[in-house]
Amino acid sequence: MGIPSAEATSVEGVGEAADELLSNLGSRLRELRRTQGLTLEMLAQRAHVSRAMISKIERSEKMPTVGILVRIATALNVSLSALLGGQAAPAAIQVQRAHRRNRFRDPSTGFEREMVFSSAESEDMELVRHVLPGFQSTGTLSPYPTPTRKLIFSPSAPLIVEIGGKTYRLEPGDALRFDVTSTYSFSNPEPAPVSYYLFVSRVGSATGSLST
Repeated sequence: MGIPSAEATSVEGVGEAADELLSNLGSRLRELRRTQGLTLEMLAQRAHVSRAMISKIERSEKMPTVGILVRIATALNVSLSALLGGQAAPAAIQVQRAHRRNRFRDPSTGFEREMVFSSAESEDMELVRHVLPGFQSTGTLSPYPTPTRKLIFSPSAPLIVEIGGKTYRLEPGDALRFDVTSTYSFSNPEPAPVSYYLFVSRVGSATGSLST
């Protein structure tokens, strides 16, 4: 059920939405790296991602997997939403329209991440929807330097959650909450796609904390 070993897939032949996402990702990654005074080599060492891969992402030549994105976001100490450009502007009342949601598709597995509700930089909650194709996995995802809590709800299909080497099987309608202090992953044990939701909050968070 693991993710294939290839780090990324060429963007040739993908749709306009993916092209736009990759272009925005490349620009955002370059901006964050330079703002933090990091060279490509320095970021590569922090993220445990090759310098060549980061360079290709910045030039909008390669779409990374979700695992690579998480490692880069962690190395930059920003949220995955911030890296993908999906954070909302601060407001007392926020309406976030479905047609404007930030969406990411992993080129290796078909895993999809949809930002249902994105937080502003100073806020600490997000609602994310994941869709995993049959018999696929997100692969191992990295823990965060900023304390983060996740509440997972799988309304209509089984889901396997592995946290720090322990495995939990969620049946339809089950929920699970955990603090992200170790590596974790989500896997689909069935042939049909599974759609599930994650409520993400930062515990004692500061600006720029993380979510996936």
